[in-house]
Amino acid sequence: MEVSQPIPSTQQQSGFTLLEILVAFVVFVLAFAVVMEVITGAARNTIKSSRQTQIALLAQSKMDEVGILEPVAEGASHGRFADGTTWELQITPFDAPYDNDMQLAAPPVDLFRVDLTLSWRDRNKTRSAHFVTLRAQVPDFSEGRR
Repeated sequence: MEVSQPIPSTQQQSGFTLLEILVAFVVFVLAFAVVMEVITGAARNTIKSSRQTQIALLAQSKMDEVGILEPVAEGASHGRFADGTTWELQITPFDAPYDNDMQLAAPPVDLFRVDLTLSWRDRNKTRSAHFVTLRAQVPDFSEGRR
């Protein structure tokens, strides 16, 4: 039968000291804080991107109405979408320069510049986006124009 011998006092036991555990905990907390900051920033960017996409879709919708629900004629109008976003629409004649030497009695179409400005509230700030396009209208020669 063997008898176990006591561990000599010069031999150290393996394990973690309290200081090592505290250092590991601090490193973990710092890494966790960095990860949470990255996740928060990603969520913020996702919300901002979603709102910008919504604004672009509202602008496209309003621009598509020009020539269908809104006449292509010089003038201005304004209104509000259901989500509270306001819009201002300005339509002005647009003269396109011709690059060739050919003289036209009348251009084949009348061009109009369509300026649309959308405004909305975002965290106690008023933000806005401006969109511009051209719309063509076949001239109405029956009214004695040109």
